[in-house]
Amino acid sequence: MAVQLTLAHWLYLFFVIAVVVTMFLRKDTPLICLIGALCVGWAVTGSFLGAVQSVFNAIVVTAIELMGIVAVISLMVALSKQMEKSGAAAVLIRTLGKPIKGPASAFWFVGIITAILALFIWPTPAVALIGSLLVPVAVSAGLSPVGAGVAIAMFAYGISLTTDFVIQGAPTLTAKAAGLPVGTVMSSMVPLIITWAVIAIPLTYYFTMKANKGYDPKKDIEIFGESVVHSKDIKHSSFAKAEATIVSLAFLVDIILMLALKLRGGDATALLGGTAALLLLIFTLLQYKSEGLEVGVDFLREGFMFGVKIFAPVFVIAALFYMGGGPATQIFGSAGKPLLFDLSNALAAKVPLNRFAVAPMQAIIGAITGLDGSGFSGLPLMGTLAGGLGTAASVKTSVMAALGQLTAVNTGGGTIVPWALIAVAAVCKTKPEEIARKNFVPVILGFVGATIVAMILM
Repeated sequence: MAVQLTLAHWLYLFFVIAVVVTMFLRKDTPLICLIGALCVGWAVTGSFLGAVQSVFNAIVVTAIELMGIVAVISLMVALSKQMEKSGAAAVLIRTLGKPIKGPASAFWFVGIITAILALFIWPTPAVALIGSLLVPVAVSAGLSPVGAGVAIAMFAYGISLTTDFVIQGAPTLTAKAAGLPVGTVMSSMVPLIITWAVIAIPLTYYFTMKANKGYDPKKDIEIFGESVVHSKDIKHSSFAKAEATIVSLAFLVDIILMLALKLRGGDATALLGGTAALLLLIFTLLQYKSEGLEVGVDFLREGFMFGVKIFAPVFVIAALFYMGGGPATQIFGSAGKPLLFDLSNALAAKVPLNRFAVAPMQAIIGAITGLDGSGFSGLPLMGTLAGGLGTAASVKTSVMAALGQLTAVNTGGGTIVPWALIAVAAVCKTKPEEIARKNFVPVILGFVGATIVAMILM
């Protein structure tokens, strides 16, 4: 039976295209999404009053769906702030930096360690922790600041944030919009990210080492300060050493429990968030004693300000896309319709869709949505597109969703978009466009490889 397209369908399509174009022009999209949500809501409900109410309802539904992710990220950041103040972060990073012997080992070690930390506290806090100590050590070992920035960007953002297997913020966003369990999107991501990494990381390493030949770290040692020269002489308190050890062991136990008990999705997130909150409570009170109650609030405030700052635009952006996806009935009640699914089915009736058409389409749109420098803001669209196009083209929706997530987060999360590389460039004391320029060719070739593998797996 042919799908009957209504004004709501066409308005939804128009604003989805408008959002993608706006992202491509490197402009912010939340206000476009608000206008779109109002227009679509008006078309669906048939009244302006209903449209106004549906905009609010959509934002609330989105916030409820994502609040668990916001909370765990905020708690992780709050803990990292406390560790910075106690010196535990410095102990942890200094200890991990001992294996660095030269520029080659510095590239791999800085990248891998940042990636591991980024899995638990997300890249931006991890970069802040790494930058103060490990980057100067890498520079003193002969790796240029740009090379260190490239390693951090490719591993922490290109791999850890793109997959987000521990905190599961990215796959949750994608899966909810696609109407899939989080685990299926994560499983489908594994072969795609492996393909991307096998292509992109060695190429990046080759280009970095080639450009690094003849680099003299003496001029940059002065830029990074005397801590580089006297790094081995820095002493840390017994409290900082104890906290660094206990925090590391606590999260290691969490990983073991997640594997042993097969905790996934919300259960895994709850374990990590609860652990972070407990560690923050214990070490804040131990460090600040009678002042701990007040200082602890400051750490929590910093953490949640970071979480809300990151996700506030996502709430508004996702509200529009959720109106045409699975959560539509939560927003409009019985009047809610899967608008994008209907549009995809209508397209399938007119134009033959197959894996060779939809996979490149998903990859390209994902990369375009990442141009806003967020990476996460495009995930509701990627998930919704995967749900609609996957069904219409009779391909695996989970693979489609994972491919869209890979290109969206990888691009906008911080590999080839300069305005998303500001944090990395800041700690490496270099220009973000230099890092983006070094990453561009390896990242794009990695996308091509991942798209080919996706077509095979569909």
